[in-house]
Amino acid sequence: MGCVINTQAQSLISDSIQSYIAKAEKLQEEYKYELSLEIAKAALQNAQYNNDDKSFAHIYNIIAKNYEISEDDSKAISNYRRALTHARSSNSKVLETDLYNNLARVYTKKNLTRIEGVRHYKKSYEYASKLNDTARMIRPLLNLGEYYINKNDFESSYEYLSPARKLINEKSSNLIKTKLNELLGRYFLSIRRYKKAEEYTDQAISYALKETKNRENKDELISTYYEELAVAYKTKSELYRKQKDFQKAYNYQKKQFQNILKAKDFKKLKELRRANIKYEVDLLKKRAKKAESEQKESESEVLKWRISIILGIILILTSLAFLISSYRNNLQKKKLNNDLIDKNKELISAKETAEQVSTLKSQFISTVSHELRTPLYGVIGLTSLLMENPDKKKAHEYLESLKFSGDYLLALINDVLQLSKIETNEVILEKVSFDLRKLIEGIVNSLQTKQKSNSNNVHIDIDKRIDSTLLGDSIRLSQILINLIGNALKFTKNGNIWITVKCIDLKNDSYTLRFIIKDDGIGIPLNKQKTIFDNFAQVKNQNQEYEGTGLGLAIVKKLIQLHNSEIHIKSEENNGSEFYFDLFYEKANKGQEISLQTGENLSVGTSNFYILIVDDNKINQIVTQNILKKKGYTCSIANNGMDAINLLKTERFDLVLMDINMPEMNGLEATKVIRTFNTNVPIIALTAVEEGEIKNQALSVGMSDIIIKPYDTQQFFQTIMRNISKVKMN
Repeated sequence: MGCVINTQAQSLISDSIQSYIAKAEKLQEEYKYELSLEIAKAALQNAQYNNDDKSFAHIYNIIAKNYEISEDDSKAISNYRRALTHARSSNSKVLETDLYNNLARVYTKKNLTRIEGVRHYKKSYEYASKLNDTARMIRPLLNLGEYYINKNDFESSYEYLSPARKLINEKSSNLIKTKLNELLGRYFLSIRRYKKAEEYTDQAISYALKETKNRENKDELISTYYEELAVAYKTKSELYRKQKDFQKAYNYQKKQFQNILKAKDFKKLKELRRANIKYEVDLLKKRAKKAESEQKESESEVLKWRISIILGIILILTSLAFLISSYRNNLQKKKLNNDLIDKNKELISAKETAEQVSTLKSQFISTVSHELRTPLYGVIGLTSLLMENPDKKKAHEYLESLKFSGDYLLALINDVLQLSKIETNEVILEKVSFDLRKLIEGIVNSLQTKQKSNSNNVHIDIDKRIDSTLLGDSIRLSQILINLIGNALKFTKNGNIWITVKCIDLKNDSYTLRFIIKDDGIGIPLNKQKTIFDNFAQVKNQNQEYEGTGLGLAIVKKLIQLHNSEIHIKSEENNGSEFYFDLFYEKANKGQEISLQTGENLSVGTSNFYILIVDDNKINQIVTQNILKKKGYTCSIANNGMDAINLLKTERFDLVLMDINMPEMNGLEATKVIRTFNTNVPIIALTAVEEGEIKNQALSVGMSDIIIKPYDTQQFFQTIMRNISKVKMN
C-alpha cells in the first residue's frame, strides 16, 4: 500500500472512530477484506488513545469477521473473544448478543469445540430474549436447530425450531424463512410425517427460488440460497425414497446436485472478485513506487499506460480464472454425474428389493392363511360334531382329532415366531451343560406316535469317544434334531431312520461333532434340493399327502448358521435322504455335570398343595383348575391382580400361578405389591406372552419362574414342584 495507505490513514485521523468502523464495514461488504483489516487496525489505534470499550468491541468484531472469512479460525476466535470482553465492559448487550452468536458459529465448525459453540448459541438466545429482539432471537434458535438435526437428534432440534417458528413474521428475511422451513421439513421427515415434511420443504424451495432470481442480491447471498435449495431437494429425494417412489427420489436427487454446482459457480465469482480486488491493491502499491521515480513523466500518459496494464492483466487473470473454474467445474460435474449413476443403481436395486419383499409378503400371507384355516376348520367342525353328537364312542375319536389340530396350530405359530426371532437377530446361543444321549433319546421318545403311525424303526449310534455331558445350547440342538428326525419319520413308511453322531475332531476339552440323520424314505428330487431350505418350501408327492408349513427346514438352516456351520444333503428320489451338519461343543466340567444331574430331577409328588390361580379368562381358569385337581391339589381363583392381593393377605398359599395381562391390575403390578408383604410364596407367571418379551420384567418384579401357555403337562408340574421345593427346603 505504501504512501497511499499512509496518506489515507492521515486523512482519517481527524474523523471520528465511528467513521473508521463504518468504512471498515463497508469495505468488508465489498469483498475488500485486506483494506477493511487495515482500516480496522488504524481505528484500533484511535480507540486505544480514547480508551473506548464499545469501539474496541466493534473493531475487534470486524477484525475477527475478516479472519473468519479468510478461514483463519484461531485468529477469528481470539479477536471475537477480545470483542466480547470489551462489550461486557461497555455493557453493550446488543453487541454481546451478536458476539456470542459469532463465536458459536466458529466453535461449531470443529468437533472439539462444538459443545462450547452450543453453549454460546444458547447464551446469544438468552441475551436476545432479555432485549426482546425478535431477529436476534431467531438466529441462534435456527443455528441450534440445524446443529441438532445434523447430529440426528431430532427431538432436541424441535425444541429450538418450535419457538423459532412462532417468532417468524412478515418482516423476517426470506433467508430466515427459507432456513426455518427447510429445517422443519427435515424434522418432520425424521418422524415420518411425510405430508408435513413436503409442505415445509416446498415452502423453503419457493422462497429460495424467488431469491436466486433477485438481481439486488449479491453473489454470496445467491450462492447461499442455492445451497439451501440443494438441501431442500435432498430432503425431498429422501422423502420419496422412504415412500418407495424411486423415480421421484432420483429426479429430486438430480436437482440437488444441479444446485450444488450453481452454488459453487457463484462462490467462484465471489472468489474471482476478491482476487481482482487484491490484485488491484497490489498494483496500487506498485503504481505509488513508480510515481516517485517517474515524476517528470506526463500524468495523463502515465495514467493511460497504467490503466492499459491493469486492464490487460485483469483480462488475463479473468480468462485464467475462468479456464481454471471451467476445468474444476467439469471435473465436479463428472464426479456428480458418476454419483448420480451410482445412486440411480442403488434406487433401482432398492425398488427391486421392495417389489421382491412385497411378493414374499403376499406369499407369506397366502401360505399362513391356508395353514391356519385347515386346522381351524377341523377344530370348529369337530367341536360342532361333539355338541350335536355326544356319542361316547365317537367322542374319543373327535377329541383325538381336536388335539391333533390344536397341536398343529401351536407348531405353526411357534415356527413363525421362531423364524421371526432368528431373522431379527433375537436368538442368542447359550452355554449350558446337557446329556447328549438323553437329549437324543428324549426327542425320539417324544416322536413315538409319528414313528408308530408309519411303522418305522429308529437307530441311534453315538461315537464312544464323545463324553455324554457337553456344554452348549441344548434347546437349539433339540429344535434342529426334532425338525430333521420328524421329517424323516413323516416321509418314510415301513422303513428305518438312522441318527448318527461322529466325533470328527477332538482337541483338549472340545469336540467337533457331525450329526447325520438318514432315512430310506421317498427321497428328494435333485431339482428341489436347493429350495427346500427356503421359507414355506415343501416337497410333495403327486397325491400331496404330506402336509406341513414348509418352515421346519428353513428354521434348521438358520439355527445351524447361528453356530457358524452349514447343513448338507445327499438324496435321490425313492432312495431316501441324508442330512448332515457339524457343530462345535465343549466338554462339561465336573461341577456342571453335578448341576445337570441334580437340577431338574424333581418328583411330581402327591401332596395336597394349596394353589392360587390368578386369571381373568374363565376357560383358562377351568383348564388350569382341573389339571391341578387331577393331581390332588386344592385351588382358589382370583379374577385379577387386586383380588389376588386381597386373598394372599387373608389366606396362606403354597404357590401362585399369575397371568400377566389382566384388567384392573395386571400380574406384574400385583406381584410388586405382593412382594411388599409376602416375600416367600413362589409366584409363577402363567402367560401366553413370548418368554423373551416378558422374562426380564417378570423376574425383576419378584416372580419366581415362567410357564408359557400352552404347556407340556409334565413340565408344568415339574416347574411347580421345583419352586415349592425351594421354599420347603429353606
